[in-house]
Amino acid sequence: MFSLIKNLILTDTGKDAVIVSIGTFINIVAGGLFFILTPRILGPEDYGLFSTVIATGLMAASIANFGIDTGILKFAKLGSSDFNKILSLAFKSYIFLGFLVTLIGIIFAHFLASFLDQPQITALLRIAFFGNMFILLTNFYVASLQARHQFAKASIVNIVSNVSRLTVLALSAYFFTVGLYFLTIIFFSATLVSAIAGKFLMPFKYEKNNKADLLNFHKFNVWIALSLIISTVPYENYLLLKIAGPIQTGFYAAPFKVLSFAHQFGGNLTRVFASRFSSFETNQKAVNYAFKAVLPVSIFIAVLVFLIIISAPIIQIIFGANFEDSVIVFRILAAGFIFFIASTIPSSIILYHLGKSKISFLITVIRYLTFVVLLLLLVPSIQATGAAIAFSSSEFLSFILMTAYLIYQIKSSRTSKDL
Repeated sequence: MFSLIKNLILTDTGKDAVIVSIGTFINIVAGGLFFILTPRILGPEDYGLFSTVIATGLMAASIANFGIDTGILKFAKLGSSDFNKILSLAFKSYIFLGFLVTLIGIIFAHFLASFLDQPQITALLRIAFFGNMFILLTNFYVASLQARHQFAKASIVNIVSNVSRLTVLALSAYFFTVGLYFLTIIFFSATLVSAIAGKFLMPFKYEKNNKADLLNFHKFNVWIALSLIISTVPYENYLLLKIAGPIQTGFYAAPFKVLSFAHQFGGNLTRVFASRFSSFETNQKAVNYAFKAVLPVSIFIAVLVFLIIISAPIIQIIFGANFEDSVIVFRILAAGFIFFIASTIPSSIILYHLGKSKISFLITVIRYLTFVVLLLLLVPSIQATGAAIAFSSSEFLSFILMTAYLIYQIKSSRTSKDL
């Protein structure tokens, strides 16, 4: 067993996975400390509002992203003569879409706040929509570095923002009282620092593109973009806030944020897989690589199982007695994240080896339709716990659908190119 692990680590996949794991761990510590301190500073009610504002800003960035980072990983091949051309196209698209989403968001922030019955968060939502520009630039540089297999530098870009955010919070809390507005500004402004770091770590030569280049690039991205638009709407935050109120939203959001390191790890691991799966010309190579990828995924799943076992003391230590109701929510959400991590392998094969972005979109639609229906059924009666059950059930369904599709394709394919 130890020999198997050693041999895996010595491969390119193993080395990249180790780098990603170390970078993710540092991000977890720096980012996690921020989100450990924030609920304690704000309490369940204000933290419920804060988490909804943050989720809205991240939603705006994902919509403006339009699947562009996936396109970078797919088309910006290491050593390709078109590398700078692809990055130039992506950068131009990010700037245009970022400004468009920011403008629309600032205009409609009041309507969203009124819909949620929380008009006092209008200004916070506008800060969130404005901050999506910095998040987009950070995403651009991270994806570009990962496309060049410079995973350590890509991790540094993310680490810079988390460390900056934590440092400013610690200094500010020491000298004066920190509130909801200040924390929101800290969160989004820190991503400007990471964007600047990315600019230094990932210089590229801007090249002009023609209309055909633009259409070909976004033709692949469009299904990813639609998937992002559907998947990044914070349905649970919005429904909890509107139906159950900010306190229940806080009980759900606090453990979810603690477990969001699984999203970071899964996303980064997928990007490690992306360049590999997109380069394989035969099914057998993809299958062989998938078996290698099982080990790091399994190790991370074991970590989540351990966290479920010790969930009660974790919540008590991190958030205090005010968040006691979050223990059961934490356990249910952790189970859902197990299926999310397990899905990184089949989702990478579908998207990067098969190039079936439409299938990925269809599975996303089914997953989120199920998620919303379960939220509407469960949140009115069991509130935050119901939202957690809805999340984990939809993650399980997504994993089953992706795995079933791959099994079907493997059995039905007659040539390596048909998989």
